[in-house]
Amino acid sequence: MASSNGSDCAFAEELYDIIPLQVVQWMYIFTSILSITLVFYTARNYLHRTIFENVTKELIVALYVYITIFSICLIFAQGSQLAYRYLATQKCDAQVPKVWCIFRYILTVLTSTFIFIHTGITLQFLFASFHFRSRAEKIAARLSIVISLVYALLFAVVAYYKESVEGRTPYCSGWTANSEGILMFNLYFSLVPDILNTLVSLFLWKYNEGKMIEDRNSFDLSLSFHRRQILYAMEQFLPVTALHALFYLVFFREKKTFHSEPNKPVSVTNIFSQSIKSSMSSGWYLTTSVIANITPHYCFLCPLIFLILIRRGHFKRVSHVRNMINQERNPNELYFSALKGQWH
Repeated sequence: MASSNGSDCAFAEELYDIIPLQVVQWMYIFTSILSITLVFYTARNYLHRTIFENVTKELIVALYVYITIFSICLIFAQGSQLAYRYLATQKCDAQVPKVWCIFRYILTVLTSTFIFIHTGITLQFLFASFHFRSRAEKIAARLSIVISLVYALLFAVVAYYKESVEGRTPYCSGWTANSEGILMFNLYFSLVPDILNTLVSLFLWKYNEGKMIEDRNSFDLSLSFHRRQILYAMEQFLPVTALHALFYLVFFREKKTFHSEPNKPVSVTNIFSQSIKSSMSSGWYLTTSVIANITPHYCFLCPLIFLILIRRGHFKRVSHVRNMINQERNPNELYFSALKGQWH
């Protein structure tokens, strides 16, 4: 069942012998399983304990859904490659039907959806900080979810409608000759809102800290609680926003050496492999590119960070409220008891 394409056969034979590539593929499969487990565990046991507003929780659920879909597709994409490798009677037979590449295309498309969800959550913090009506928050949140889905579908059609699913290939790649232009546009398009999300979140953090100090002088406990609620919520989500922006920045670096095109953005983690590409085989260059795939790590770290910070924030809120109650044993204790119930 050897391929009639000699170059594909030679490439498949080379990939067959690269053990580090298989190790990375297995690592991504196990990481994806852990990501799915963390998503379901956190969503079931801890998401309802956060002090996020319900509309923000909708966005987090959407983010979890995208992470789950990404992880499932990654399992199928890498699992199919490994399965055909282990089932091959000859090295040249370790080629997958191109129909399996659909899962790899979905992975590439889904990376953009995270941007819109992060933007939606940032807007929620912005609206809450400046006391917008809850209706505006709901519209913005649900628009973010709809736009993320519509953009992903349009992105998939424009990028991959010319791709054939007939025949076999040594390895499924999200970057193809037909999709390179739209994928480069998407990288540039996604970088700007990702950085803005982080900068705006940092601004809102400092803004609400300052306003909370002012609100204390007004002795309006409901207003002070509102500010602290925002800060606790941002404390749980800001690290995830910064993490995603950092991961996207890794894709970019102005590369003007190593015999490449001027000002062409490449993955920072590929700088070394690019510099010695002329002396590196295609198989090993592909291996470095697979290693440089950082989105699976984000899909694992995002729910993990949420879980850690939600648990930490829960204990912190309980401790803070207990201190407030213990400082004053007076008729207002009933009020603080009710306040404690709201903070759980």
